[in-house]
Amino acid sequence: MTTKMLFVDDEPVEKIIRQFFRPQIKSGTYEVYFAKDGDSALNIVQEDKGIDLILTDINMPEMDGLELLKLVRVERPWITAIVISAYYGDLDNIRTAMNLGAFDFIQKPVDLDDLKRTIEKAICHIDRQKMLLENISNKKQLESVN
Repeated sequence: MTTKMLFVDDEPVEKIIRQFFRPQIKSGTYEVYFAKDGDSALNIVQEDKGIDLILTDINMPEMDGLELLKLVRVERPWITAIVISAYYGDLDNIRTAMNLGAFDFIQKPVDLDDLKRTIEKAICHIDRQKMLLENISNKKQLESVN
């Protein structure tokens, strides 16, 4: 199964992400999208590309990561989010992000091995959510037959 991820950051991260996750992208395990700000990211989400996971910086021009999380919760509440912060003392924003439903957070500069582990953990969470929704759907179908 392919996990579709959206990386949202005003810094140039696409090249390093594509390089680090090359085996997963090449095998079709990961499908990755990139946006430079929250507005662009929200447009991608609204295009309904089946995004499972958003990894977003907090501080960006146009629309920041916190506003993006608020709007994504309205548009697609099932999307899992990981917040990335460059500021060690940014606990208020990180706390706000977690209250908006962020699954986890990562601090910049990003340790790619930690990023990989965090993504893997988020994918397990996503897979459990999908199984739960499938079980609920199957149960409703069975109940409607009886």
